[in-house]
Amino acid sequence: MQSFAIIFSTSLLSAKLIPLIFPFMKTIKVGIIGCGVVGSGVVRVLQENAKVIELRVGSKIEIAGVADRVFPKGVKIEKKIFTSDGFALCRNPEIDIIVETVGGMGIAAEFIKTALENGKHVITANKALLSEKGFPLFQLASQQKKLLLFEAAVGGAIPIIRTLKMDFAGEKITQMKGILNGTCNYILTQLTEGGIEFADALKAAQEKGYAEADPTLDIEGIDTAHKIALMAMLAWGVKVDFKKISITGITGLTAADFDLVKRLGFVIKLIAFAKKESSELEIHVSPTLLPADSALAKIGGVINAVQIYGKNMGSCLLSGRGAGSLPTATAVVGDIIEAARDTLIGKSAVPVCGYQPEKLVEFKICKIEESTSAYYLRFSVKDLPGVIRDISTILAKHNLSIHTFLQFGKPHPDNYRPIAMVLHPAKFGDVKRAVVEIDKLKCVDRKTLILRVEM
Repeated sequence: MQSFAIIFSTSLLSAKLIPLIFPFMKTIKVGIIGCGVVGSGVVRVLQENAKVIELRVGSKIEIAGVADRVFPKGVKIEKKIFTSDGFALCRNPEIDIIVETVGGMGIAAEFIKTALENGKHVITANKALLSEKGFPLFQLASQQKKLLLFEAAVGGAIPIIRTLKMDFAGEKITQMKGILNGTCNYILTQLTEGGIEFADALKAAQEKGYAEADPTLDIEGIDTAHKIALMAMLAWGVKVDFKKISITGITGLTAADFDLVKRLGFVIKLIAFAKKESSELEIHVSPTLLPADSALAKIGGVINAVQIYGKNMGSCLLSGRGAGSLPTATAVVGDIIEAARDTLIGKSAVPVCGYQPEKLVEFKICKIEESTSAYYLRFSVKDLPGVIRDISTILAKHNLSIHTFLQFGKPHPDNYRPIAMVLHPAKFGDVKRAVVEIDKLKCVDRKTLILRVEM
């Protein structure tokens, strides 16, 4: 008797043919824990796009359970699938995929851990948890042969995670930089357009729903740092110690800075930057001056963008809506589809971290003092003779040279005069030491602002 083996690639198999070949295929059942802004968006996208999703997966995806503290409003779900017990969904043997949208560093981790231990794939947008405490969860997912997917954790609807894990898997990434927080980008866009101070721009962002009542994680750069840490893990297979990332937020900027920077031909953006050398990783978040005609400088409002550089491909720019209910839900549903396909086929060939978790390595993070860049300095000085001479003398003492100098035309209402300089590339440690000395001068009215500059 002859035996025949049929070998096929799922990527070549039409979604319409899968049910014909495998008529026994079950409905994929999803449990959603947390039905707030993101969770409710996931419900809507799964319901509204059910037919096209079925065609792409080859099987129906059913919302089999929703867990929250109170019954959600604004979405259509049956009361019989609602529960206030998220762990019940994680342990339910009929559920294949758990979506965690609770957020935070506490119970969310327990939900994910319980779901993985009970043989579920897990989808989350929890960047804080994954970037600071995610390694044990990635290890657990690998041990359980389950997926822990997090496309929505970075850049909302922009496919940054999947691009790094799959499309650039054969590329040698050299560096990445990006605008990864819509709140900050909206505020900085308003300040660039002029006429308002930081507090007014933040208030406008809150009124439009672009900023939280407590915007600390956004405006202090912490949210952005969570995202670049995950990107570095995927790009280079490194375990990033989040505590060692240098993070500077946007709260120290003034309207005068935006006027000065504009006249210098630059735009200020909150930039996440990561670069891997042979022996160390440079990774930081800070307000940065970009040439006004550069690609990232033109990204305005709440839009996010990432520029990825590779040895062979050159640069690639990805941009789009980085937050909001439906953009984030779109990324979550993309992960649900990936997990559903894995459930049908029985195995995924793509590691959750881009690299096998056991292959992730510790990597030395470059101290920010050793980082080299051009720098913008904004001094606030009293209108006295010899000010420029005294500042220049100290800069020269630290081997720092001035590329561009600009003085604000009139004193600030508080009777100080802003002066801006752009220095030639130097180590941040040298610049910082010079500024500490300059700030002790009697003519200096308040602390000097230091910003990175891309020339």
